[in-house]
Order: sequence, then structure tokens, then C-alpha cells
Amino acid sequence: MEIIHNPQLTSSELATLWNTYMADSMAKCILVHFKLTVENEKIETVIDTALQIADDHIKTITDLFQKETIPIPQGFSESDIHKNAPRLYSDIYYLRYLEHMGRTGLSTYALAKAISSRKDIREIYKKWYSQAESLFDMATDLELELGVFVRPPYIDYPNMVQFVEDDEFLGSFFGKQRPLLAIEIAHLGTNIEVCHVGQTLLMGFSQVAKSKNLRHYFQRGSNIGKKQVSTFFDILKDSNTSYPSTWDSMITGSIEPPFSDKLMLFQTNLLSAIALADFGTAISGSLRKDIGLIYARLIAELSSFAEDGAKLMIKEKWLENPPQVHDRNKLINRQD
Repeated sequence: MEIIHNPQLTSSELATLWNTYMADSMAKCILVHFKLTVENEKIETVIDTALQIADDHIKTITDLFQKETIPIPQGFSESDIHKNAPRLYSDIYYLRYLEHMGRTGLSTYALAKAISSRKDIREIYKKWYSQAESLFDMATDLELELGVFVRPPYIDYPNMVQFVEDDEFLGSFFGKQRPLLAIEIAHLGTNIEVCHVGQTLLMGFSQVAKSKNLRHYFQRGSNIGKKQVSTFFDILKDSNTSYPSTWDSMITGSIEPPFSDKLMLFQTNLLSAIALADFGTAISGSLRKDIGLIYARLIAELSSFAEDGAKLMIKEKWLENPPQVHDRNKLINRQD
């Protein structure tokens, strides 16, 4: 008799699926607003693709959780969209946001598959990685076609094989530093782009949020992003490395919110988490001590901002409790 092994979801599988549901239910709301207000037909095609991907993820996770008798997260719905609100951002920003979605999906789903055990879950993430790859390529190709793609800096090709001769290669916390490595430039360039996406998004949120406290919080986040971009530019300039001009963000003057305050705060917290992960990756690829110290300082600042965002979510009772281990002490000490 054949024995069929049918294990339940592991903690890592449950966590990544739950987080994906929350992120995609939020993204769907944002994409609906984009679709309702976009003017460029080619950009609308990319938005439609992203919407189809979000719908596929939500349905897949819903079916899986129902089969596993796991509660479906509340996430976000049409109640978090104000469909009659005017556009808050330009079409070009929509395209930048979509590129950012694709890039984030590439790293998120690759990691999710790497920490998954069940074959069906690995197949899901394989499919979702392919979808993220297609979205990223679509957005990037259209940016190139429209002439709005911002390329990282170029450097001369090496002309010989060389070896490091002393530990001055690692730099110091202060004083003269060696020229930047290509990988260090790559991380700086990527983080400039990520910070610009977040900075622009939060500046728009700060205009339209209903809560005065949230308007100030979003403005604080936008200012942090602006300062971080300036820091990364300074590192490039000090190493005589050029970086092309950034794109025009084009935030409109609207003060009518297209999204609920809850959704905007969740999106802000998600952006903070993505930026923290990017900075951590950058530290591992940056061998100069001064750059590592700068990233560590930025991580501390951003962590404090993210913590304040989580506290605001808790205060408003908007923070949905993720899957977690049972509190055994609470169970033992319950009042019967």
C-alpha cells in the first residue's frame, strides 16, 4: 500500500504566503487607481499585467488557505480605494512604481522558493518569479522606449588582472578612501532609485492623508528618503563617479486621497522593510569601512521610522496579526 506524505505548511511557507496576500491585496488597490487615471495606453498595458498577477496571487493563496483551513487575511479591499479621486502621480511615476514592483518580486519570490519545502509551494513561487520577471522586463523596456530609463553609472573596463596589495583596500572610517568598486556603485545606484520611488510616493501621501499625524509622518519619511539620496550622491561624487539626473516625479496638486489612510500607512511600512533589506544587502557587498558605517547609520534611522509606523498601525488597530506561535504561558495561566 502506497503511503502518501501530505505535510502541512512550514512556518516559512505560511509566513511568505500570508505576507504575499497582504502585499498583493494592497497593490491591487493602488493599481486600480493607476488604471482609472492613466493616460498612456502602453503604460496601461503594464498596469493590466500587474493587476492580473495580483489577482492570480490572491486567488491562489485563498484557495490554498481554504484547503489548509487557514483563515484568509482581511488585507485590503475596494473600501480602501476612492475611485473618484483624481490622479496623484504622473504616468511616468506609475511606470517607475511598476518597475519597482517587478524588481521587488524578483528578490522576494527567489528567497521564498529557497526557504520552501513542499513541491506545490515551490512550483507556485517558480511561477510567481516568472511573472515578476515579465513585469520587470515590460516596465524596463517601456522606460527605455519612452526615454525615461535611468541607467547606473558606467566605468572603464579593467585592462589587466590585479591583486590587492594591502589592507588599505578596506579603507578607513575617516580620511582618504580608495575609488569605489563596481559592486559598491551598483548598490548605491539601486538604492538611489529605490529611495526616489519611496520619497515621491510618501510626498504624495503627505498631501492627501486625512489624519494630520499621518500627513506629518509621511512627510518625515519623504524627507528621510531625500536625505538618503543626497548621501548616496555624495559618495559617488567624492569618488568622481558620475550619476545621471533623476526623473521628474510629477506629483499633482491634489489633496483628495485615492486610498485609505490604513492602506497608505501599510504601504509605507512595506517600503521601509524593502529599503532595510536593500541596505543590508548593500552592506554585505561594500568593502569600504566608511560605506558600511553610512549604511549602518541609515538603517538605524530607517528602523526608528519603521517602528513609529508600526506603532501608528497598532494605535489605529490597523495592524493585522501575522501567523505566530501560540503563547503557551497565556494558555497555561488562562482563567477557566
